[in-house]
Amino acid sequence: MSENKNVLFLNHDVNNHLGIAMGSFEILLLNNPELQQNVYAERVTKGLLRARDLSHELAQTYQDSDESAQTDKNFLLISVQEHFLKNSKPAYDKLMEIYNIKINLQVTMIDEPKKAYLNPVELVRLRENIVSNAIAAGATILDVHIEMKETYLVGTFTDNGKGMSQEELDKTILFQHGDGKVHGIGTRTIVEGASKYGYSISYSSIEGKSTTIRTLVPYYEE
Repeated sequence: MSENKNVLFLNHDVNNHLGIAMGSFEILLLNNPELQQNVYAERVTKGLLRARDLSHELAQTYQDSDESAQTDKNFLLISVQEHFLKNSKPAYDKLMEIYNIKINLQVTMIDEPKKAYLNPVELVRLRENIVSNAIAAGATILDVHIEMKETYLVGTFTDNGKGMSQEELDKTILFQHGDGKVHGIGTRTIVEGASKYGYSISYSSIEGKSTTIRTLVPYYEE
């Protein structure tokens, strides 16, 4: 792994934790109105925003200078049932231990064995990204449904955070496709798999209520 790619991964994780800190601090202010006028609270908010901006600038600098940051070469042909039945519950249980959020997980499989091109390492990062970004949006609950259809795998992630306006959602989608000016919502891995393996992803959001991410992953057919 190149030095640039190491920096990108480390910076991405730092950015996730910055998002959690910002979301937690926002909840603190909402629950304690008297703090909103405190000069130190204002300084903390500005400091977190500046740290986030610097993180984005650093990521863009290294991504522009290193095309090897793409991870699609690490996709492997994997049994869908075996992977998700074995890994999903332990992974989300662990995330609930780490983060202050309730995750309602539902896994629906079919009997017919199916395989798909997946990136196991990036799936770990994908789960944590979606959880940390939901928390940053003020969410306390995340509903996750992994469902096997006859021809593709569907992943649906819905949080109860503050949601986004259409303008904010458009900017987020633009970032996922390489704009780099605003923070996404943790689904870059899905976007990277779209062109080569037929992945698709959609976003919807209700301002003040929730955000939903829906991904489709086609099965591999001989």
